[in-house]
Amino acid sequence: MTLDLAALNAAQRRAVEQTDGPLLVLAGAGSGKTRTLTYRIANILARGRASPHSILAVTFTRKAAWEMRRRLAELVGNAAEDVTSTTFHAFAFKLLSAEGASLGFNPAKLKVVGGGEARQLLRRAVKDAGLEHAPLTFDEIARVIDRAKDNLYAPESFAQVKDDFFEEAIAKVYARYQHLLKERNAVDYGDLVRLAVQILQRNANLLTFYQNLFRYVSIDEFQDTSFAQYQLVRCLVWGHKNLCCVGSPVQTIYSWRGADINNILGRFHADFPGAPVVGLTDNYRSTATILDAAQAVVSNLPYRDQDLRAVAAGAGEPVRYAALSDERNEAQFIVAEIARLHAEHDVRYEDIAVLYRTRPQGRVIEQALMKRDLPYTLVGDAKFFERREVRDLVAYLRVCYDITDAQALQRVVNTPPRGLGQSALEKLQGTDDEFSFGALSGLDQRADLPPKIKQTAQAFADLLFNVLEPAARTLPLLAFFDFVLERAGYTAWLEQGNDAKQRAANVRILRPVVERYDGPQYAHNALAMFLADIATMDDDDLPREANGVTLATVHAVKGLEFPVVFVAGLEEEIFPHVRSLKMPAALEEEQRLVYVAMTRAQRDLYLTWARARATPHGDGEAREHAPSRFLARIPRALMQRCS
Repeated sequence: MTLDLAALNAAQRRAVEQTDGPLLVLAGAGSGKTRTLTYRIANILARGRASPHSILAVTFTRKAAWEMRRRLAELVGNAAEDVTSTTFHAFAFKLLSAEGASLGFNPAKLKVVGGGEARQLLRRAVKDAGLEHAPLTFDEIARVIDRAKDNLYAPESFAQVKDDFFEEAIAKVYARYQHLLKERNAVDYGDLVRLAVQILQRNANLLTFYQNLFRYVSIDEFQDTSFAQYQLVRCLVWGHKNLCCVGSPVQTIYSWRGADINNILGRFHADFPGAPVVGLTDNYRSTATILDAAQAVVSNLPYRDQDLRAVAAGAGEPVRYAALSDERNEAQFIVAEIARLHAEHDVRYEDIAVLYRTRPQGRVIEQALMKRDLPYTLVGDAKFFERREVRDLVAYLRVCYDITDAQALQRVVNTPPRGLGQSALEKLQGTDDEFSFGALSGLDQRADLPPKIKQTAQAFADLLFNVLEPAARTLPLLAFFDFVLERAGYTAWLEQGNDAKQRAANVRILRPVVERYDGPQYAHNALAMFLADIATMDDDDLPREANGVTLATVHAVKGLEFPVVFVAGLEEEIFPHVRSLKMPAALEEEQRLVYVAMTRAQRDLYLTWARARATPHGDGEAREHAPSRFLARIPRALMQRCS
């Protein structure tokens, strides 16, 4: 097979043709990194360097993994189906599902607990450890344990300093939390990569097997990897060192969830000295003016995207800026300008995004849009996967996957309502600690139960054991999802109540997410992989339908682009955020975040700030703010004030 590389620029081609050994690709904003990564994998296949089964491509969202597989299919056809294109956590789950017995798990029924259930178990661990009244908040404890897992600390190795109350207290909670998870044959989000690394590091034969299995490994968004994720990659490639990492240090904006910028700035170079570095410096997204303004914001950073230049959009219009008296006038200005662009220049609402640092800022802008009756989509305001009907249906799938899943069983036993409320469950539960699978066993022998409860419980048990659970083993996942909706009576129940339309809409959004697991790569474990993935999904993984102006925090639109972008709230203590002002590393990340916000714009960029703003979650009193320090970095020649 011959691969045509004519569509690539010179730098992209150098990266694509460097197939063997370690390679670092520094891909600036809008420089075609996904195209480069996809072509490089296609080139490895075209040159016969490896079979599709031997290639692993890791991304940070499932949406990105699916997009990479789609693009690869355009280049290599059906061979793309055999390339492992996945996320770190999905890959780690597959490894644990195959090898978790060495850690004492039942791999065939391994579960990943989601955010709500994980917090519930952690609260119980805090209570069991006798620390409910300790001078540590629950969120502090949760955050410290998350970071411990990101840094590969097990409970027994967490307390580094003897007689340190803080560390010893956290270690006690951490150990109890892990024990509660193990009792349920479960892991949480942070455990996935940590335990995958542990398995590989403890078993030399397994390590050799996986190194031989995946001969070529590619990592997208390398700047967002945690220490644990980097160590997982290092384990996989250390035998052959065929590793391609693509990223941009100036776009590292997720340290709060474990991203470690030192992976791209230091560890890669230390582990692979002399590895080639290819810089992608041609930007195909933004105008030269927007790009120059954004690069000026990060011009003092030694790792900025060097000499990134616009090659497709021309010079463009100046960056427009406006100083408003308060946040309400700021919102009114933005909405009036959106209406003008639509009316006078025929700009579609779907081509416009309003970005801000914190969610409370978005509410004021949302109100202004509503007042003008302009369409909009609020991104990331309500967690889709925490919505009631989504959790209900996932619980049905979980209990059909593992009939002993007590938490899932408790959620579905009376959903839709079938006369098995709390009082009935307590009678069924008897002396057991919790309502579980055992309460539904041997009902015909239970003389202690009222006839109506026994009859209703038996009908539910028949539904579960004789209808749904067998169907889970025989039907394709999407067909099984539809089967559950119908046979459990959930579709009919959805049609009741004042919020029926919204609830039904949420189920419609969930359905295509389920459908993605009907492909041949999930032929033998679709339900297991779906349940593992959905426990770690966020709104970035949802199919995105354009519907009016996009309102979002900057973090929520990483990887997206829009013809017109407004960046609001560029004031001291807002952007940069007040919590970052006394921490150099955090302030530097705020600087990178502004850069990411500005480089979402393709054609027109607006920067706004308010001289006074009510403090979010405060007493409603407006406080004066100076313009953001990052605005002063932009040359005035690139800007035009809005009158």
